[in-house]
Amino acid sequence: MTTPTPTMAPNLNLQTLFTSLTTKNWTLLRVLKSANPHDINGNLHGTASFTSLPDTTTTTQDSPALQRQLLYTETGTLPPHIGHNLQWKKSYIWRLKSSPSTSTTTPTVKDDLSVWFAKVGDERVADYLFHGMEFLDNDESGSGGDEDGEEFVSAPVPPSIPGGGKGGEQTVVVTARGNHLCINDMYRTAYAFRVVKKEDDDDGGDGIGEVVSWASRHVVKGPKKDQDIVNYYTVREGV
Repeated sequence: MTTPTPTMAPNLNLQTLFTSLTTKNWTLLRVLKSANPHDINGNLHGTASFTSLPDTTTTTQDSPALQRQLLYTETGTLPPHIGHNLQWKKSYIWRLKSSPSTSTTTPTVKDDLSVWFAKVGDERVADYLFHGMEFLDNDESGSGGDEDGEEFVSAPVPPSIPGGGKGGEQTVVVTARGNHLCINDMYRTAYAFRVVKKEDDDDGGDGIGEVVSWASRHVVKGPKKDQDIVNYYTVREGV
């Protein structure tokens, strides 16, 4: 799988990135590969969206921390050979800490943006943490490990946008990663966001962050699991 050449700009604005996800409806292409022949292998097509939820507060050692919340929902239809008109739906909750570090960041941001499993029976409520996102600079973007010996996977290339952004602006790719151990199965995830880079972003502007396409990759390893799942998201036209 090709690894992007990401740019982790020092003025990435996580608030802009987070908010821009809600302003678009997304087309989803999922590419599934599994060593288990009984798992689904091949492509799935669906749609995805982000919906704003009420803010929540978490308690830290210093003071209560306000977090913005988005409900991520994806839906689609399974291939005909699995069943006629069988639908799938999955939801997660994305959270962003409201702190000075999410405005204009240093080159590496860890866990300010996080993904949570939605509670069964009430998808608008976060149940437990899936992973925090650690945003990376160029030197950290590939597969391998970190100084603590933890392994990570490389991010896929987000879909290209003909002519750049909506107004023909230049785009750059920023990447993030996060791991999650579920009993005996390790989920290693990588994200790549293609964001608009405006002319004044190098001169003290509001920072880059408006997402125009994105991608994610989940590599799952366990006693009975060996999966590589890649998701590509593009803007749904005419919606």
